[in-house]
Amino acid sequence: MSALTARLPAWGRNLAVLTPMFLAMAVCWVAGREDDSAEFYPLSSFPMYSKFEERTYLTYLKSAAGEPLPTVPTVSMVSSQLKKRYGDALEDLKKQHKGSHFDWTVEQKRPAGLATLEYLRDTHAPKAFAEGRLKGLKLVDVRIFLKDGKLVREEQEVAQLD
Repeated sequence: MSALTARLPAWGRNLAVLTPMFLAMAVCWVAGREDDSAEFYPLSSFPMYSKFEERTYLTYLKSAAGEPLPTVPTVSMVSSQLKKRYGDALEDLKKQHKGSHFDWTVEQKRPAGLATLEYLRDTHAPKAFAEGRLKGLKLVDVRIFLKDGKLVREEQEVAQLD
């Protein structure tokens, strides 16, 4: 203990012990301030999830009988990966269709849904489809948006494997 900290009250000595950590955090924050648009966790000026869009979507799988299926036990994929795969397929369709996929019909979204299901069957989880176990698997597109200040949920089956 230095002579300076020995003369401090107990709470002051505790703060003095934390001084190197505060200095390191300050140096990191100052060094990273050259680009104001960047994130510097935990001192970010752009907090995650600070603004929500007025509309979003999600996807899930249904059996041929219409029962919702859990994605991990069924096709070894978490639901966020399923949404990403479907979203990438929707992006590919933007060359063919005008506007946002939020305004497209089921028929316009169907190729993206079918591509997603075919990826699951042919590439990602072929064993899950062996012996016709997932025959008739459906991809459901759920749209969630604000309308007149209320949350609205619309669900559409966009594709089905035969």
